Amino acid sequence: MQHDATVQPFRAGLALAVTATILYVVCAGAFALAPDATLNFFNAWVHGVDLSVLKPGAKPFGWGTFLYGLVGVVIAAFLTGVVYATAYNLLGPRSAARG
Repeated sequence: MQHDATVQPFRAGLALAVTATILYVVCAGAFALAPDATLNFFNAWVHGVDLSVLKPGAKPFGWGTFLYGLVGVVIAAFLTGVVYATAYNLLGPRSAARG
């Protein structure tokens, strides 16, 4: 029995936006509590690129910056989920029919 699975774009976008929100809050919290350790951790992710310029200095990281970044991440994640689900739905059945 063949089951053609489709993904609802709105739900996929919402799920990715919620996931990104959790990751953003955890990352911001880690950076607030241990900025040096957090930067060292992410230096390993970007193959040793020096991220020390991101350390708070002249412009402190406040609630306004946090919310501005959070809104941007949520919108980008939601749109990414919608595009992913739409592409998945468009490509899925055709690919299965060719297989």
